[in-house]
Amino acid sequence: MSVGLIAIDKFSPISRIRDSIAVFLEKNTSLLLYRIQSYPQLVVLKVQQQQALASQNVQLKKQVEEYSLLLKQSRNQVKDVKLLNDLSQKGIYEDFSPVIAKAVLDVNFFVNNQLLIDQGENKNIQIGYAVVNKDGVIGQVSTVNPNSSQISLITNPEYKIYVEHSVSKSKMLAQGAGNNTIIVKYIDKNDKIKVGDILETTGLDDVYPAQIPVARVVRVFYENNGFNSAVCVPVVDFRQLQYVSVLKSDS
Repeated sequence: MSVGLIAIDKFSPISRIRDSIAVFLEKNTSLLLYRIQSYPQLVVLKVQQQQALASQNVQLKKQVEEYSLLLKQSRNQVKDVKLLNDLSQKGIYEDFSPVIAKAVLDVNFFVNNQLLIDQGENKNIQIGYAVVNKDGVIGQVSTVNPNSSQISLITNPEYKIYVEHSVSKSKMLAQGAGNNTIIVKYIDKNDKIKVGDILETTGLDDVYPAQIPVARVVRVFYENNGFNSAVCVPVVDFRQLQYVSVLKSDS
């Protein structure tokens, strides 16, 4: 009987079935135990991976925004330079040789109404040269260094410029008043100047070409001396400056 049972166990399908069941149970039991033991670690790892991905997404988004801003700025710079070159080719700055320079808003811009540019003696720039852009007048060169210059803005209280009404052509003297404002005094009462009017260069001072926009009138009031005065703002947005043109007089 014993020999018969051994033979049956060895040569019958029961042995193979039993072994298969044992292997199946061992495999799945081990896998289940591994999953139970590893589950807390997998949860922590998944949370860490999600946090890492979220952080990477934030960084990528910032990089995309920065690259987008740089691309936009680059396009604006190219556009500004092209417009300045077009103005020169069209003869707007006749009798002047423009030098294109990059504007830098340093401490002096916010404190002293002055602008720094990246060109100086290296481009034969001299004190007194006019500085403009595609929109209008910015100021005059006040200090020249080997590779840079300081520009006194038209809003600087020490800056004065003769202007004329864009329509009536009446002449008047404008002076910087700080805080992005310009004051025009001693305006004849008969001059029909009103809010929104544009004041331009006269072209009579050999500093600026004629009919370059300078300022826009924002307020007109009567003085006790029998004249009118006007508060104006520059037509140029100084905070958006990228490139400017320094006008060197050919004469």
